Amino acid sequence: MSKEEVFALDIGTRTIAGLILVSKDEGFDIREARVHQQQPGAMADGQIHQISAVSGTIAKIKAELEEACGMPLTKAAVAAAGRSLLTETGSSTFDLTPSQRLTADEVRALELEAVRDAVEKLSFDNTGSVMHSYLCVGYSVVQYYLDGEPIGALQGHQGRQAQADIIATFLPRIVIDSLGTALREAGLSIATLTLEPIAAMHVVVPPTMRMLNIALVDVGAGTSDLAISANGTVKGYGMVAYAGDAITKGLADHFLLDFKVAEKVKVELKPDQISECKDVFGNTLHLSYDEVLAVMRPRVEILAEKIAAEVIELNGGSPKGTILIGGGSRVPGFAELLAKHLELPENLVRIRDRSSLEIVHGLPQFNGPEVITPIGIGCTHLDNRSMELIHVTVNDQHLQFLNMSSSNVGEALLYAGLVPAELVGRPGSAYTVELNGRYIPLPGTLGQPAFIEKNGEPCDLSSPLSDGDHLSVRPGEPGGEPRITLGEFIDERAHFFSISFNGTPLEVKPTILVNGQERSCDYILQDRDVIRLETLSDFRDLFRHLAIPLEQEVPFYLNGESQVAVEAVELYINGTKESLRTPLRSGLEVTYFRKPSTLGEHLKRPTEEMPPITVNVNGENVQLTRKDPVPLVNGQEVTFDYVIRPHDRIEYNPGSTGVLGKYIVTDIFRDYEPDGDFAKRGGRILVNGAIAGFTTPIKDGDSIEFVPYGAEIANS
Repeated sequence: MSKEEVFALDIGTRTIAGLILVSKDEGFDIREARVHQQQPGAMADGQIHQISAVSGTIAKIKAELEEACGMPLTKAAVAAAGRSLLTETGSSTFDLTPSQRLTADEVRALELEAVRDAVEKLSFDNTGSVMHSYLCVGYSVVQYYLDGEPIGALQGHQGRQAQADIIATFLPRIVIDSLGTALREAGLSIATLTLEPIAAMHVVVPPTMRMLNIALVDVGAGTSDLAISANGTVKGYGMVAYAGDAITKGLADHFLLDFKVAEKVKVELKPDQISECKDVFGNTLHLSYDEVLAVMRPRVEILAEKIAAEVIELNGGSPKGTILIGGGSRVPGFAELLAKHLELPENLVRIRDRSSLEIVHGLPQFNGPEVITPIGIGCTHLDNRSMELIHVTVNDQHLQFLNMSSSNVGEALLYAGLVPAELVGRPGSAYTVELNGRYIPLPGTLGQPAFIEKNGEPCDLSSPLSDGDHLSVRPGEPGGEPRITLGEFIDERAHFFSISFNGTPLEVKPTILVNGQERSCDYILQDRDVIRLETLSDFRDLFRHLAIPLEQEVPFYLNGESQVAVEAVELYINGTKESLRTPLRSGLEVTYFRKPSTLGEHLKRPTEEMPPITVNVNGENVQLTRKDPVPLVNGQEVTFDYVIRPHDRIEYNPGSTGVLGKYIVTDIFRDYEPDGDFAKRGGRILVNGAIAGFTTPIKDGDSIEFVPYGAEIANS
């Protein structure tokens, strides 16, 4: 046979289906197909019991197809029942040195360690013998982690700890052995091997549909196989050990029928038709459709309940829809009952048959939901999605396992029972140090990796395998205690800056203390060292580090009271004023100065200009003009731009010549000298004839009299 065609065999509990499938540019063609019943007792619940009986039926199908196609058949693509499949999750972690970059071998060893974790979960007897009774079909990486954070790939990365989570699938070796023996007795060998639910999923729910949360239910004779898709992948497989045979047995028990007669009644059951048969005592029975349906109904209900419960458990809830295949899915009422138990509309639980496979052509009479799996087995093989058996020798130990496209030396060593951690030379005992309050593990030095030869030539863990390869392995040696320097642990250069600071070169370095003392970069870290790293990120940090206060107080006195002026730092970078929050970086031209505090910032100056007015003073017209008060510093007149110095004594009273915004009586004395007697003895002040005081407001045209006390008495 060419690579574009395959002899596919679906070895079921009740029937064996064989077909010749050919790959075409636009799908597949079925050249020939044959289906024969199994001999009584040959299989039960998907497991071969009588190898010779099964091989006889296989040989019959093989001969008929050889005659029909005119060519010899030597190999067959086969599938194992889903009930034999085990899945388990595994996880593994790997501590790294700060400067260590993960290699492909280290990532592979990490994954295989996670597979070993899955194997140990399956080893119920705690002896690890599961690897001798089960074969790992393969594994998929669920998620990588670096320092606890999810990451797409690990190779080439640095960090403190790497982790891989995987899901691994396993088949009992007896399944492969019995399948292989049955085929060998029929003159065939296994071309490829897959799993029945995987094969069915391949053609019914292709990758383009796997974003949808869909359950596939294959109801056979002995088992009901399940597969769940979601988020672009197949998230799980399952099995219910209850299927079509249980319903047939119910009919046989109720009507006292031979099992084969009961199966015929079930398969040929049609509405409005009478089923005529004989019971084991020779009595002729005429069974109506409703009568047979009533007997089947309780067991169909049980089947629907069991399948719904398994689907919900696998999926974590009801899926969005369910596809039914397999001969058992034809049982009247099953789809409706399953929809009820899954709490789905009936139109979302549907049977799929050959007509739904648009990519498969030819032999239209080979039809029905029961032909989906054999077609899927052939399509899976032709699409290179099946698995081959491979035989290798590891240190004179002969091994057989499933050969996948990813099969490599590392997996063979895992099957041989070698611990992956010993293959790459894991680090020695770890130290723990504290950095700024956070505890960090330091792995020991890397050990000596294993020396591996394939067919006499050196190889690594990721080297691919071929059938018949001979491997020789000398385990690696563990490493020693950590030897990590302070300079390797902390990259001082990442926190180093060189700038010009007020015209002077300045190197900005972090402060690094180990157990309270400064250490050189070549200091070798010890277990439980306490490290303090103080970095400078912006100019606020730099000024604080240089003990340059961002604000400086200047004490002074104003009108005899103690006051404080504040001089703040102003920062200029490359000639532009910038915020003190500006991040530090090398190459900056930095200048700073303190902005001086002037009198104008502390003294309240008049806000209005006063127009001159003319008043009559003791019969004489006097023009008054307002002059702003002049501040005095240490007895000397100054301007408002004067820069305050420490302990200056400042005198300033804007109200000493009047009320802001108005002229008052006192303003007259700047332009008029009163009578000498008034100056000596004082007297009364009259504004427009009314008694007033020195601060009485005056306006243009007012009449003011200064009357000395003596003159006032004389006049009186």
